Amino acid sequence: MGHLRYIIRLQWRRRVKHHKHKVRKLRKVDHDSRREEVAAAAARLIANKGLEALTTRALAKELGCSIGVLSHYFSSKEEIVIAAFRWADQRIDLRMQEAVADESPNIQSFFPVIKAGLPLDVESDLEWRVRLNLHTFALTHDASLLAEREKNQQFRDLMTVMIAGMQDKGHVIKELSAEDITSLAFDLVNGMAKNLLMCPFEEREAKAEYLFRLIGYLGAV
Repeated sequence: MGHLRYIIRLQWRRRVKHHKHKVRKLRKVDHDSRREEVAAAAARLIANKGLEALTTRALAKELGCSIGVLSHYFSSKEEIVIAAFRWADQRIDLRMQEAVADESPNIQSFFPVIKAGLPLDVESDLEWRVRLNLHTFALTHDASLLAEREKNQQFRDLMTVMIAGMQDKGHVIKELSAEDITSLAFDLVNGMAKNLLMCPFEEREAKAEYLFRLIGYLGAV
């Protein structure tokens, strides 16, 4: 009888432990999901009204919650700004990753990747507006500047590896190093993105065409 009670208690403890673990896991998922929701709302405010419009009061109104609720997920405005930056960046990155061809990449298969990184529709337009607002913010906020530098370096490293692979397969000229081509493409795309934001949507695709022609010259003959 004592042995039976011991087994029952053991099973009960295991169930309680499993339940607590499950609750903690759900809370973690809910917490992360709520943080992403706050970051997305902050990004919309920044894109549509500028960085100066991002106040805790305005953000709480956008989310339909109290200011106290926001402090549960973020400890400062700068933390919210960095989260908004990462939210926009991750969405751009995801589109670019989805555009990467599965087969051996060449200059032509690289075009959809570049196109995915430009503000050619409403969604990517919002994300680029966030980026541009945060470039200015980062110049006077060390944590934001560090986050942006790290992100840019990660992207450059990824692109350098991709271009070096295309050079090894004879798809890209070798007169320029993979690092130089990366810098050229990176600066051209960033500059083009900023210029496209000034244009009506119906003109953006045509204005971006010369960029693809320039990059096309990097293909090995």
